[in-house]
Amino acid sequence: MIKVYFDWNVLSQIKNGAHSELKDIILNNQDLFIPFSSSHITDISSSFSENQKQKELIDSDLEFISELTENYCLYNNGKGIVCEQYPPKDLFEQTIESKDSFKDLSIEGLMKTFEGDEATSKLVEPLFDLLKNLPLDDSLKQAFENPESAGIMENMFPGLKDNPTMGGFFESFSQMNVNLNENDGYKELRQTIQNCMGINKDKIFDNENPFDLIAKSYDKLGITTDQFINNGEHAPKWFNDISNEYLKLDMHGYQEDKVNIKKGRKETFKNTTEDAFHAAYASTCNIYVINDKRSYKKTLKVFEKLSINTRVQRPEEFLDYHKNYLSNTDPQIDLNIFQNLLKSDDFYESEIDSGNYRTYYFPYFLFGFFNKLVRFYPNDESEEQSVFLSQDKPTNWFIIDKEVRELVNRLLKTFGPDLNCDGLFKMSEFDDGRWHGRRWKMGEITLRLIAVNNYVQLYWDLEAEKPADNKTSYEKP
Repeated sequence: MIKVYFDWNVLSQIKNGAHSELKDIILNNQDLFIPFSSSHITDISSSFSENQKQKELIDSDLEFISELTENYCLYNNGKGIVCEQYPPKDLFEQTIESKDSFKDLSIEGLMKTFEGDEATSKLVEPLFDLLKNLPLDDSLKQAFENPESAGIMENMFPGLKDNPTMGGFFESFSQMNVNLNENDGYKELRQTIQNCMGINKDKIFDNENPFDLIAKSYDKLGITTDQFINNGEHAPKWFNDISNEYLKLDMHGYQEDKVNIKKGRKETFKNTTEDAFHAAYASTCNIYVINDKRSYKKTLKVFEKLSINTRVQRPEEFLDYHKNYLSNTDPQIDLNIFQNLLKSDDFYESEIDSGNYRTYYFPYFLFGFFNKLVRFYPNDESEEQSVFLSQDKPTNWFIIDKEVRELVNRLLKTFGPDLNCDGLFKMSEFDDGRWHGRRWKMGEITLRLIAVNNYVQLYWDLEAEKPADNKTSYEKP
């Protein structure tokens, strides 16, 4: 299946009547796998109110997502990013319930979370009192006195200069969180950073090499932007890398988002953060469809810098790509493309001790899955050449059993029953990326569909059929 991640702005427009051609393509398309993510739910929850009409609108949004995605959700489970079936409405209700849980991040606010639990409160209260009065490190105090960093520090940590303790830090951090995500504090912070770094917003806004311009500005001060990157354990490093690079561009003025809290839907740092998360989630998919011009350009630059193998497309670009390369449902066309690729001179060649590989990349997805062909030429002429179809996978890719099911069932329609007559794919067949696979016999060719370490490949063996009881030979490429 072809994984396609849609920004919520595009999905919302489709649901409300726009992009009718695109809607026809994505609904009930067995070749497309369209997940949603926790960021889609955060986008929707930002418009939550107790107004009955608004609740009905949100319910219809969640139902639309559920129908389109079959409840497949990308989210952080605390150990990593996973893709599992998770009803949007359940995730939305959890998001609303926890929305204000940690709004007050001061020590006093954190203490309130233990109200009603007398035993725990007695244990943690002395620790919080001790923490509250701990003095901050001298280097942090000096940052407020340094003319080059004082402006940024005072914007980021209001009031901390006058109360340089851990209690003051938590209070300041809580206020910063509110200023950035609920008020227009991000606008002032962003301007302060650009001024301190000597960055001209007009010069960087549509610059061809924004990361180079940012790095040069920091080099003049003898620091690097990497010093400020958060590589915490709350998300995988790749997720943090994409999010941080995205936020770095916006914070320093490249295609910077508007900040507005005066009318209509609030536009604050929270919106920019969720856009950064959307880009990170999208890196698990083949294609990211996005309509917002500024986010589109930032994502392109981030994916280019980090070599993310995901196509970033506007809705009209995706329509053209689908018409040209993804709309085929005729297996004979897939076979013709396969045969033409074997005759092509457009390949990448690499050598190993035992022979050389020729790898062919193409924009099609043969049998709704494969977009890479590999041909191995052994140095030993007594050995057979091998040819197999594989995936040029997204950078942060993983495979789920639904993809294998759709692939197997499509191959069964194309080539008929497999040699073992296993029938339609059963989810129990695919376990932790290992699978004995399926085989078909076509004249002198044996087709072997196998999976090893989550790599699913279709081998075209130009040799006699292998013994049926030699299962290990089908488990290794």
